[in-house]
Amino acid sequence: MNDVAKLYQVYINREVQVAKNEILNTTRINQKILSFLHDLSEVALESRCYLFWEKEEPVNHQQLLENYLEGLTMLMSIGYELRIDSIKNHTEIPENQDLYSLFFKIYQSILNVQKQYSSEDYQNTIDDYFTLGFKLGIDIDEIIDNYQND
Repeated sequence: MNDVAKLYQVYINREVQVAKNEILNTTRINQKILSFLHDLSEVALESRCYLFWEKEEPVNHQQLLENYLEGLTMLMSIGYELRIDSIKNHTEIPENQDLYSLFFKIYQSILNVQKQYSSEDYQNTIDDYFTLGFKLGIDIDEIIDNYQND
């Protein structure tokens, strides 16, 4: 099992209370998607990628990591609500994508999830979210170590 799939399985094991036969709770999914969008905005804020009106201050890596992990937890929670059993490993990072485009792409892909509730759109969102983390200097071992210690 790959690292990303293990990370998702940790989340699934925490959420086993909901019955498998329950119909999709679209209200809850929409609430979680809105919460994820908030978390994503917090990551953008902490990354300082768009704060052109302030003096450049160094990024607080620990705070960025905490916000990133909150978003990851919410994203995994959305996958659980969608009844997604497993996710693919994320292996490649597109080099030609800047941070702004990546943030916009994540916004668009999670809104696609909200429209269609598809596992493919969800996988695209999680792939892009991991790519974002890597581009922000967060590595997979750091994600797994901090996530499993919660």
